[in-house]
Amino acid sequence: MSEGARPVVTHAEVGDGWEPDDETGGLVRMVREAPVEVGLWKPNGVAGKKIEYELDAEETLVVLRGSGELRVDEAEPIELRPGVVVSLSRGSRLSWLVDDEFCELWVYS
Repeated sequence: MSEGARPVVTHAEVGDGWEPDDETGGLVRMVREAPVEVGLWKPNGVAGKKIEYELDAEETLVVLRGSGELRVDEAEPIELRPGVVVSLSRGSRLSWLVDDEFCELWVYS
């Protein structure tokens, strides 16, 4: 850690600091923005609705709570539950379906 740099400490359960995620309709809380983006995501009002988009970066995610499924490029679904780690390639076409409790930590590189 560089001199004077302070650690960033947050908690997925804290209510403030969440912002609308235009790409998914959920909520995001940024933890780090450069050079690698790290954040938390939860569905807010989109739980139970299909979320589809194409990745514009490499992404690795860790499911913190809740459950759901993720389809990558129309392949068989990946079961999402706490502790599952998924690494995805740029350009992947994603289709998500998650419950109200779902929360993930993600890293874009």
